[in-house]
Amino acid sequence: MQDHKETCNQWASKGVFVMKYLKRFNDIDINYIHSDKHIHSSWTDGEGTVLQITERAEELGLNHIAITEHVREDSTYFSDYLDEIEDARKQSHVDILSGFEAKISNFSGDIDVSQYALGKADIKIASVHRFPMGRKLFYSKQFEKRICQEIELELSIQALKNGGFNILGHPGGMSLLAYSEFPLDYFEEIIVECVRCNVAFEVNSFYHMSVMEEFRPLLEKNNPFVSIGSDAHKIDDIGSSINVFKEKMGFNG
Repeated sequence: MQDHKETCNQWASKGVFVMKYLKRFNDIDINYIHSDKHIHSSWTDGEGTVLQITERAEELGLNHIAITEHVREDSTYFSDYLDEIEDARKQSHVDILSGFEAKISNFSGDIDVSQYALGKADIKIASVHRFPMGRKLFYSKQFEKRICQEIELELSIQALKNGGFNILGHPGGMSLLAYSEFPLDYFEEIIVECVRCNVAFEVNSFYHMSVMEEFRPLLEKNNPFVSIGSDAHKIDDIGSSINVFKEKMGFNG
């Protein structure tokens, strides 16, 4: 069990951070939508440098962005990555948040991140990626559809209970990628747990394009914190979540 465990996270008590960068679904406005809190750079598997990403965000008129690099507990680049973000902040009018995306490691809800990255990052995304079974990791497509969905649900719920992050990345995404389906009652179970644990539910335009309209009533009903992200790995994909969110969620302006 991780020693950075925060059962039903305490991060929400940091009122300034929450009010500025994370809003509950029913409080979202057009200004909030003009952001992107899930971007990958060339530090891992993205194509753009931090400065190139920031310049693109300025061109698009985004209010704030989060660069959310893939990390593992043994990642060694994080200090240099934070230095590059700090340099970009000095040259940009866009608010730049430092962040990571860590995989959910096991059915205890641990996430694969170092204490250093955990302590330094602004945005902390935990996501289901490959499924841990014994000592191996498996792709979602290697499981029958219903089993795949149940595994993803269980990993998500246990991570939320265990804590240590402030955004649950692309909920249901591995099942959607493999089978284009994730049950609405599973979405609601995750949303309810996000509310209980003060963790933001990520609306991810890459994974959720086909289901946003379906789970919108669940977001309206339960009113979790919501983070909006493109999951961009290419410069041209930055901010692609804006128009998708507006269209699928019925926001105008």
